[in-house]
Amino acid sequence: MAQNTFGKLKLLKSGGSTSRVIDLLSVHECAGPLGMTSKTAMFNTKRLNTSFIVKHTLRPWEREQLSGARISATKIIIPISERNLDTGGHSIFVEDPALDEKLSSHLGVSRALPRFREDITRLRELSKLPSFDPYLLFDHFRLDKRPVSDAYFEMNERELGAISEFVAGQINLLVRRAMNSDQDGSLSKARKLASTLFEDHTSSKLDVLRLALNMSTEQYRDGVNGWKGTLYYCWRAGSCNTELSEFIASLKQLNLGQLNASDRDEYRQAMGGLARLAGQRWARVQNRLSQYHEQFSRFIKDGDGAALSQFLIMAPDMFVEMGEDMSRIQHVCASWRFWVGDRQACDLPVAEARSLLEDFDAALSLEPHAQAA
Repeated sequence: MAQNTFGKLKLLKSGGSTSRVIDLLSVHECAGPLGMTSKTAMFNTKRLNTSFIVKHTLRPWEREQLSGARISATKIIIPISERNLDTGGHSIFVEDPALDEKLSSHLGVSRALPRFREDITRLRELSKLPSFDPYLLFDHFRLDKRPVSDAYFEMNERELGAISEFVAGQINLLVRRAMNSDQDGSLSKARKLASTLFEDHTSSKLDVLRLALNMSTEQYRDGVNGWKGTLYYCWRAGSCNTELSEFIASLKQLNLGQLNASDRDEYRQAMGGLARLAGQRWARVQNRLSQYHEQFSRFIKDGDGAALSQFLIMAPDMFVEMGEDMSRIQHVCASWRFWVGDRQACDLPVAEARSLLEDFDAALSLEPHAQAA
C-alpha cells in the first residue's frame, strides 16, 4: 500500500463527509453517543472503521496502475496515527486487482477470514456507487443483509422525509398511470404499489407493474434502482446549482492584487478555466434532467409505455453519470467553503489557493470522450 497524504488527512477530517468522502474516523469517534455498536459499524475490521474512503480523480500515472481506462476510482486511506493525522496514511485503490492481498497484509488479517471477505465485498459495493451522498448510502444499506448505523448517513428526519416524499410522489404517478388507475376505485391499489416500490422494488408484488412495462426482471430491477437514484439527483439539482453559483462568485472575489502581473494572469486563466469546466459539468446534469422529464412526461401525459421502458433501461447509466457530475461539483464547492471558512474571500492568501485550484481543475475536467458526448 502507498504511504502518502501527509497533511491532507486533517483537511479530510475537518471537512467532514461529502459526496466524495466518507469520514469514518469522525463517525467512529462519535460512536458511543450515536449508539453505534460493532454489529452496525461499516466494517468488521476495526482499523477500516477509522479510515477515509474517497472518490479520487486519477492522475495519469495512477491510471496506468488501473489499466488506464478510468478517470476516477475509490481510494481507502488508513491513517498511520488516528490521533496525529499529520503523519499521513497508507492508501490503496479498491479497484486494484491486488486489493485483497495488499489490504490483508497491511491489516495483518487472513484473506480467507469470512469477516475480512465481507469487508472486501462492502468496499467493492461502495466503489460502484457514483457518489457518497447520504441518501444514496441510506438507500443502498437500507435492505442490506448487514445493516449499518444511521450515523453514517448524516441525515435529519426532515430532510429524509422531504426526499422520500418527493421520490414516492413520482413513483405514485408512474404506478397510477401504468395501472390505469385514474379512477378512485384503483387509486388505493396504486398507492400500495408505489409504497412497495419505494420500500422494496424487488418485491414479487410488483410483477404486475413490470409486466405492464414489458420489461425483463433484470431490466426492471436495475432500471428502478437507477430511476430512484436519478430522482434523488433531480431533488438535489436546485441546491447544487445554488452552491455552484456561490462558489463562482466567491472565486471571483479573490484579491489578486497580492500577486505580480505574471501570476495574476495565471490565476485569472485558472479561475476562468474552472468556471468553464464547472459549467460543462452542470450542462451535462441539465441535459440528463431534461431527458428524464421528457421521457417521464410522455408516459404520464400520453400513456407512452415504450417511452418509460426506454427510460428505465437508460436509468442505471444516467444515474451514474449524473452522480459523477453532481458529486464532483459539490465536492469542489464544499472544499472551497471549508478553505474559506469565516474569512472574506478578498482577504484570503491567494498563494495558498494554487494547489487547491489545481485539484479542482483535475476534479472537474472531462475526459475527451465525455466532452464529445
